[in-house]
Amino acid sequence: MVYDVIVSGAGPSGSYLSYLLSKNGYKVLQLEEHKEIGKPVECTGLVSERVFKYIDSKAKINEVHGANVYFPNNKFIHISKGEKTIVMYRDDFDKDASAMAISAGTDLHVHSRVIDATISDEYAEVKYKQDGEIKYAKSEVVVGADGANSTIRRVLNYERPEKIISTYQVDSSFYLEDQDDVNVFIGSENSKGFFGWAVPSGEITRIGVGVDHVTAIKYFKNINNKFDGSKILGINSGPIPINYLKKTYGNRSLLLGDAAGIVKPLSGGGIYTGIISAKNAYTALDNAFNNGDFSEDSLKYYQKLWKKEIGKELFVDRLIQNYFSGISTNDKLLNKIYEKINNEDVIKMINRLGDIDYPAKIVLSILLRKPQLLKYFIFKS
Repeated sequence: MVYDVIVSGAGPSGSYLSYLLSKNGYKVLQLEEHKEIGKPVECTGLVSERVFKYIDSKAKINEVHGANVYFPNNKFIHISKGEKTIVMYRDDFDKDASAMAISAGTDLHVHSRVIDATISDEYAEVKYKQDGEIKYAKSEVVVGADGANSTIRRVLNYERPEKIISTYQVDSSFYLEDQDDVNVFIGSENSKGFFGWAVPSGEITRIGVGVDHVTAIKYFKNINNKFDGSKILGINSGPIPINYLKKTYGNRSLLLGDAAGIVKPLSGGGIYTGIISAKNAYTALDNAFNNGDFSEDSLKYYQKLWKKEIGKELFVDRLIQNYFSGISTNDKLLNKIYEKINNEDVIKMINRLGDIDYPAKIVLSILLRKPQLLKYFIFKS
């Protein structure tokens, strides 16, 4: 069989695209390298309610409404909002997204690792290994939704993301009495280039850290030691690309979500952005099929669409993250920033504008309210 589209990867972005395509009559082959959808888990599972408008899932564990951001001086600012953020079982969420695709008609093959992909004028061909057997499949278009270490991206000679954050996270036995607030830790003891976290997840706590160009375990231990008696129940970690590619499309090919670096730079979250990329990929592919044109020039419409929706936000977030990365171990400066923003007016503004998917407006609004902070952005000292 020749498929219309081959999708590599069965995370939320790959499954949502497969669902949209199949629901609208396209023949889709979806290949997932692991034996079980959603495993291994490489995610904190913290998302806005928006994602459940796209994926029909009951994978929720908890709801949180705020965050405690701890500075090097051991003081913190408390942020709260009426809008809830969902803590979920990420593996169950992935399974629910996959079930939507399968129900719509997607031909899903698990334990099917893509080895190679080639593009010709007539078709795209994928070589994959399923249960130890080498197989081939052809389609009009191939889509890489296969994560930060995307095989499709590599074999089709796309560029790599400029910046990748390494993470180390555990499921801990520690029970957080405060189940309504995420804890965030910044400063030289807690991370280099990113931040640490502790997320209340019902009876367990997800404790982790992201780092840039260093080993994460030292920083993780510093954070874990804050929770006396914490016992590690499971370990999960993975890379987070936080710079989107200059080109997320090619001749008969597209990249989605983490594979394209379409991830929120400030938090590292990729579920919502991945789903948005999938939604816009469907529109571009449907357009390509209607026109019978799968060229690079035709498929660049995909990038135009997703950039129009979230490109400006990701660009501004990246600038902010690059700045924060540079001062992430400057405890003196971070404490100065704490003193400037720890006042009632600023906290109220953060609470009013806070949005886990669109954080740039918070930072920009703080700078407008506290222009004296600009000197820290300029001099970093």
